[in-house]
Amino acid sequence: MKESINNAFVFNMIIFFITIIIAILVGSLSYSKAFKVKSKIVDIIEKHQSYNSKAKTEIDVILKEIGYKTNSGGRNACPGGHGTLVTPHNSNFRYCVYKNNESNGFYFTVASFIHFEIPVIGDFLEFPVYGDTKVIYDLD
Repeated sequence: MKESINNAFVFNMIIFFITIIIAILVGSLSYSKAFKVKSKIVDIIEKHQSYNSKAKTEIDVILKEIGYKTNSGGRNACPGGHGTLVTPHNSNFRYCVYKNNESNGFYFTVASFIHFEIPVIGDFLEFPVYGDTKVIYDLD
């Protein structure tokens, strides 16, 4: 009887560590997707020198190809304190773009989000990944 209790304890410890390893793997995959999305958005904004309709269309196409989470359920809140929000509230995908002014130009801060596809608590587990564009100089 003593051996069966010991075996159950060891079996539970193995299951616990496997669960932790799977959680770390899922977290790293979600982070890499959010980082890739942020980098693509930053590259597109730098290419167009602004966040305009052409940039938004190109961003939507790229995010659809990547398979980034769509903005379902009407969740539009973006974390504050990173500049003036310029992302439209009717965006198809969940990302935020902020405009920040410099002395002779401006730059954009982009936030993409790490998503976890867990049925009940997945909507509450969302973490932003931030990145900045290069400064775009106003030559006027």
